Amino acid sequence: MRFLYPLAFFLALTSAVSAQYKTKLAAHAFVGIHPNLETYFFVEKLAVEHINNYVFNIKGTDYSHQPIVHFAFQHFQPYQNDPIVIRVAEILRQLRDTYHDNGPIMDYLINQQEFPAKGPRFSAANKELEKDSAKRRMTALMPELRDSLRSFYRKADVGGFLQKNHHFYQGAIREVAKNIHPSAFPAIEKWYGKTFPQYELYISPAMPITPGDDSYRGYGAQISFPGGKIPSMVVSSSKMLTPLANLNQYQEYGFDNRDVTQFVAYHEIIHSFVNPVLEKYADELKADSDLYIQEWKEKMAPYGISDWYICVTEHLVRLGEIRIALAMGNAQEADRLRKLHVEEQYFVLLPLLEKEIVVYEADRVKYLSFENYLPRLVSYFRSLTPEQVSAQFLKYNTP
Repeated sequence: MRFLYPLAFFLALTSAVSAQYKTKLAAHAFVGIHPNLETYFFVEKLAVEHINNYVFNIKGTDYSHQPIVHFAFQHFQPYQNDPIVIRVAEILRQLRDTYHDNGPIMDYLINQQEFPAKGPRFSAANKELEKDSAKRRMTALMPELRDSLRSFYRKADVGGFLQKNHHFYQGAIREVAKNIHPSAFPAIEKWYGKTFPQYELYISPAMPITPGDDSYRGYGAQISFPGGKIPSMVVSSSKMLTPLANLNQYQEYGFDNRDVTQFVAYHEIIHSFVNPVLEKYADELKADSDLYIQEWKEKMAPYGISDWYICVTEHLVRLGEIRIALAMGNAQEADRLRKLHVEEQYFVLLPLLEKEIVVYEADRVKYLSFENYLPRLVSYFRSLTPEQVSAQFLKYNTP
């Protein structure tokens, strides 16, 4: 019963999103665009002309491989020296020099009502106090940034630009939606024994990504509502497109990438089931950092697995991916994931973890949820020795 009020409250607010900019993936999951995020990236591109760079948005870079980035910059360039843009540039300069990332901006904007509306989505949302004084000063700038972006939305008729190019946005949404199976989210919930009121996947064709193979960005936004958190992802385009004369000519949109789509829709959403419940064991697991042997750590470095706790977390998320594929009756996908994660990405403990997790899967009466079973998995990790880990590593990494 405790989810009924938050869910109804949530759906009432999200129903205002224009149907042409979102597509249902499952009963309580959708993919769409967020006008606040598109507006932000339109303005960020103009602001970078004044502050030189922000994340992957770099002054002077050719973004013709991303049609919306390229043509939107041309469209809104008359506003480059507008007072709104000048002020936003100064705010972004301060935020960049503190955060070195625009993730906190996306977090803030996605928790606001969609432009041109004003105010937070959830007035009673749980708010975490920022302890760092410098970041606290930056947080104070967020409402001004939001108001400036909202003013730009109205002044530059961003809504008109989105409407004029709705065919491109719809095409991009279709490319993502076709690579997500409708049964995936119910299967994830069943396997973990937990539900969330909604899953939100936003694509942002306006998010700049520097050209190059396998170049894309996915960001796990934090959406707070009165009952907790809503899993969400924001993802850029991931395919480099050949430049055409105008947006109307495009028949592909930069998002038809099965591997990237399933990674952000499944892998990153699974983090929402794993990370919060694993955090209570963080100190215990970090105490076993000697298990992260040096030769293995060096192999994992390109994947950002910098310490043992992150290594454990990423193992558990990938374990979920494989076992959920099996639960959905897709043994071929499970085998593909095993090959990818174990043989190519060096998550060498996965074969051992699969043997452990069958106990959970065989007795869901005793273990109602993954959280109930997690102490046993943590104990298993803690029972390992560096010698065992080394042997497992060599098993998959012998020349």
